[in-house]
Amino acid sequence: MATATTKLMSSGGEVKIKAIVSIQKWYRRYRARLEARKRVAWRIHQNIEYSSENNRINLQNFFNDVLNVGSELSGGGADSSFAQRLQEIESSANRQERELPSWTNFEDIAVETSYSGPRLTFPLSATQVQTLIDHFSQGGRLHARYVMQLLHEVRLELKTRPNIYRLSTSISKQVTVVGDLHGQLEDLLLIFYKNGLPDVTNPYVFNGDIVDRGSNSVEVALLLFACQLVWPTAVFINRGNHEDPIINQKYGFNKEIHKKYNLLSHKVVDLFNEVFSWLPLATIIDESIFVVHGGISENLDLELLDKLDRHKYYSLFSNSKNGNVDKMEWEQVGDLLWSDPHGQHGSQISSRGKGCLFGPDITANFLQRNRFKLLVRSHQDPIDGYCYTHCECVLTIFSASNYQFEGSNPGAYVKFDSNGKPEIVRFCPNKKNIKPLGRQIFCAEDAALRSLRAKIAASKTELVAAFSKMDSRKTGCVTVAQWCSAMESVLKFNLPWRMLRPHLQTCHVHDDLPESNPAEQYGKHILPVARLFSDGSRLQKQGRAGDHFPHHGPRQQRLHQSGRVQGVLPSSGPSHQA
Repeated sequence: MATATTKLMSSGGEVKIKAIVSIQKWYRRYRARLEARKRVAWRIHQNIEYSSENNRINLQNFFNDVLNVGSELSGGGADSSFAQRLQEIESSANRQERELPSWTNFEDIAVETSYSGPRLTFPLSATQVQTLIDHFSQGGRLHARYVMQLLHEVRLELKTRPNIYRLSTSISKQVTVVGDLHGQLEDLLLIFYKNGLPDVTNPYVFNGDIVDRGSNSVEVALLLFACQLVWPTAVFINRGNHEDPIINQKYGFNKEIHKKYNLLSHKVVDLFNEVFSWLPLATIIDESIFVVHGGISENLDLELLDKLDRHKYYSLFSNSKNGNVDKMEWEQVGDLLWSDPHGQHGSQISSRGKGCLFGPDITANFLQRNRFKLLVRSHQDPIDGYCYTHCECVLTIFSASNYQFEGSNPGAYVKFDSNGKPEIVRFCPNKKNIKPLGRQIFCAEDAALRSLRAKIAASKTELVAAFSKMDSRKTGCVTVAQWCSAMESVLKFNLPWRMLRPHLQTCHVHDDLPESNPAEQYGKHILPVARLFSDGSRLQKQGRAGDHFPHHGPRQQRLHQSGRVQGVLPSSGPSHQA
């Protein structure tokens, strides 16, 4: 060995070793930069998603207030055609709910002779489930008659289930918890391939958000419902925040149904919504693991949740179906489906617009009060597919791979043995024509910056006000530090604004900037951006492809810290003036 080393050194081996070490260092730095850029793009996408949910909830709350005003006007005898029309809409919705079983009758729907898909017979068998898997994996659709018949059957099954299901592993010795699937059929089929189909020895808990966003939400939901009918003691589906008719209107599930079932789509949508309203709210495994889609809150009461009528909360946002609801029940159901953990003690309002942010102290009190060891949730997309928080007392599991963009995250599921020991399995389906990692991140950054610019442009009024307060000298400019502070205070995205600034705003380092009217100075930079987004122009990029989020050297950083940002909104292309 010593002789070989000496020979290698004498023949120029030292130079080769140094070259190898240099290449390794370069590659590690390259991968580290890619990972940092990936995490920034992922965070931008995630914050914009939460903001979109918040905007949708606020819009629905506005319509609910309008309905309430209309009810008061009609009740007071006001002669208002608008109020009367609102009442007609509300009465029609309630009447449709009462007549749902007869209105969605499937017996009169004929199956065309040209239909070559599965022809279901009830009760379902394991063979028919396998037939559905084969049919869906090849891009096939189930006929509307069998869709509605399957939904009617699973509705009857779900009505017999409690709000919180108690699951025991005394027979199976294991249980698998699957997180959000969001209509990604390929992920569900890969889980079944790796972990096996459900049966009494291989039970599953699907932790909500089975629909929306993905292109196969119908097939994912139907396949899970079919499994539940065949193996009722081995398949448990918790309700998620996306099992809600108001959310489905925004995030693609309703649109998918209308596209696939055309004339019968309205009946299929209403029947799906009815089934979703009967999904249980949580599952307890071996009296020690609490599985819920969103999270908990400070005053969460499991006894109250056990007794409430969950079907009454058809939607957490629509007045037309909720009727007379108990406010405490309504809030606690919302906390179960919408809450997220965070690092600070106590409870805070969530940026999603529903639920809360619960701290480690709330988790510890909840687990101790109910004698649980672990809280398992989904609802968020960790960049690694799963994550532990609150001193490993909270496990977030997410099963939709590549959720934000291609390469953004693997999917994951967790298996618990009879002692409650978790085994986390990560996966990512193999796709054809997959892009190289650098190209994936480049495309993700491009999409993230587009969305971020649009969000900034939509908040221009608030940003103008924030920058005006900071511009005490009335120069029409602010420092980079002030710019970062204002962006965070208005948008509340918790982003590395100093790193993103070169791609959003022009920086001038002159100290002798001309005095001008602040309103004119701000307006000059707002108008081009408004036109940029109104005509759908592409984002102009700086530097080489892939250099979206560069690391600035010491000299550049000093210039950024001493410079002043002119205007308040993204410029058409970043530039520096020395």
